[in-house]
This record gives sequence, structure tokens and C-alpha cells, in this order.
Amino acid sequence: MFRKLKLKFIGISTLSMVIVLFIVLGLVNIITYKNVIDGIFSTLDFISEHSENDGTLKADEIKSYKGDMITPETQYESRYFTVLLDKNEVIISYNNEHIAMIRDRDEVERVVSNVTDLERERGLFTYEGLNYAYLKKYNDKEKNIKVTIMDCTRSIKAAQFFVKFSVYIGFLSVLLLIFLLSVFARKVVNPYVKNAEAQKQFITNASHELKTPLAVISANTEVIEMMGGKNEWTESTINQVNRLTNLISQLVVLSRLEEREDLVLTDVNMSEEVSNVIKDFKAVVDTQGKKMEYSVAENIHVKADEKGIHELANILVDNAVKYCDDEGTIKITLSQKGKSACLTVSNDYKDGTKIDCKRFFDRFYREDQSHNSENQGYGIGLSMADSLVRMFKGKINVTYKKPVITFTVTL
Repeated sequence: MFRKLKLKFIGISTLSMVIVLFIVLGLVNIITYKNVIDGIFSTLDFISEHSENDGTLKADEIKSYKGDMITPETQYESRYFTVLLDKNEVIISYNNEHIAMIRDRDEVERVVSNVTDLERERGLFTYEGLNYAYLKKYNDKEKNIKVTIMDCTRSIKAAQFFVKFSVYIGFLSVLLLIFLLSVFARKVVNPYVKNAEAQKQFITNASHELKTPLAVISANTEVIEMMGGKNEWTESTINQVNRLTNLISQLVVLSRLEEREDLVLTDVNMSEEVSNVIKDFKAVVDTQGKKMEYSVAENIHVKADEKGIHELANILVDNAVKYCDDEGTIKITLSQKGKSACLTVSNDYKDGTKIDCKRFFDRFYREDQSHNSENQGYGIGLSMADSLVRMFKGKINVTYKKPVITFTVTL
């Protein structure tokens, strides 16, 4: 149980860290990439606006220009070329003095063909493994198109490297976190382990200490009955001794139940176990003047523990019989739903509107807050049922639809 708690702690902490890293690194990368693209197009806009038709930048305008992305050195740092096209997109002139990769007219035509095929006035494209940004400007008066194309490979590669670096950093951070959590998780869980062990030891010791005086009380009561005959006082004493003995046994079972990490699940005929439990309770139900209706499908098998399945069915049926209204009906159904077995146990319970069904599986919870002994229960049985179902990797829930309360187990 505590191993699962430690793994759950590590899993939740790691998931939280992954979500935070994903959001933070994602935002950082989005902002960085946006700034890179903004810088590329700011430079491209400036080159297109402040250059002659032949592609030569106006030096005076560069010196007087004030901007975050543009400096007097921009004309030397940027690798670009310009092309002037007519209305039919035929090259009129071009200037490739500011770029080394575009050597002749044929290559200019090949690169420009990538741009003319695109509908957008600005954008990015790839040519021979390099990244380029383009900008088209239409001159309606001259009936031509000025195309400015700039090499932005270094900027794009830098942004891509930052993305990869962020992924690596995030991955290493998660691995480091898992390692640290594995180291410190024991310290986090250790107080709970000690507390649970102390409770378990207390219950074990208390059970041993209580069994002796209970055995003496039971023996003395039997002697009194042999000497003076049975009476209501001796019968009451024996009944209370039996109740305490049963309570002690249930406490011991409950304290050890969830510690069974070595439990091996085997194939169990659930139909047989449920049928046997129904047979055991038939006489009890008839004696109390209640009705029992049941439908158990044959040969339903589950992966579980045979004794555990029997105990699970016994707890649910016993609970239904115990809390069923006078002259009410208990219904038990076992059926196959897909690959799962579904056990439902319901009973008439007209006072169910006042109860909190969600708390039924809490240990020592009883609906009757006065702890009246008319229905002899300790609030342990359903908690044991919940533990058994979780051990068998199933689900249990309770619903109330006036006047019937229903427990459903899916395995």
C-alpha cells in the first residue's frame, strides 16, 4: 500500500512539473519565435522600403532611421537580393550583389518562382536547405512588382536550436525531478508508514489483551448458567462477548487486509461463491419475514482471491439483510457485462434519503449516529468490502433511489 502511495506521490509531482515546464517553456519558445519572425520582417520591410529599384540601400536614410531592429550596419549584415517583375511576373531587373548563394539569372528565376507561386504578400520558404523570407510590393502606377528576398537561415536555425535546447532542458529537468523525488519520497511517506505500523501494532496487541478477559467472562457466564440456569442477564452477557470477539477479529483482518502486497490473483468462479452466500442467508431472511430475489448467471469467472470473493459477497448480502426494512425485499444479481463481472446487491430502505452514501466506505462510519445495537454493525464491513474490491482492481459504488439502496461491484 505504501509503495503505491510513494509511486502516486512521485507520479503526481512529476505530472505537475511536466505541466508547468510545458506551459513555461512553451510560452518562452512562442515569444522567442515571434520575436525572431518580427525581426526578420522588420528588416525585410526596411530593405524593401528604403532601397532603389536596383536593390541599392539609401545610405542617408539608414543613418537617420531609428528602430530597435535596424542599425547603420544592417545593409552589411543582411544577405538579400531584389527582383523587379512586370505584370506577367517576368523579370525586368535584379540585384544580387548582397547575397552569395544566388549567382546568376537562372538561379534568380528558380528562387523567384518559389515566391510567385505563393498567394501571400509576405512569408517564409525553403530553397536548397536554406531559409528565406520574401516580401512583394505591387506598384499599380508602374505596373510592376518589387520582390525582396532575404536569407534568414541563421535566425530560423537559432530559434529552432532554442526549441530543441528547451526540450532537452525540460527532459533533463523531469529526469532530475524523478530522481530527487525517488530519494526524498521515502522521507515524505515515512511518517504515514510509522503511523500505520503503530496502529496495526496497537490493534494486534489490543486484540491479544482483550481476548483473555473475554474468554474468562464467557467461561464464568457458562458456569453461572450451569449452576443457576439461563436467564436474560447471562444471555445478554454472552451476546456482548460474542459481539466484542467478532469486532476484534474484524479489526485484525482490516488492519492486515491492505498490507497484502504479495496477493496472487487467480481464476475464481464468482457464480459459485455468490450462490453459496445466498444459500447461507436464505434461512436468516425467511426467519426475519423478509424476501430475497436473486439472479446469478452461471460460470462467471474473475481474477481474484477465492476467500476474498466469498467474503466480499458475504459482507454485501449481510449488510442488505441487516438494514432491509421489515417485510422488505433483498435483490442480488450477478451478470456478465462485456469482459467484466457485475454484482449488484440492493434492499428496501425507506430512510435512505437522510444518509450520506459517499461515507459508507469510511472506516467505522455508521448511518445510525446513536450507535443503537439493534442493527449490530461497527462500520467496518463496507470498508473491508472497499479494500477487497481495490485489491482485485475493481470498482464499488453505492446509489440510492427511494426506497431502494444498491451496491454495485464491477470486477
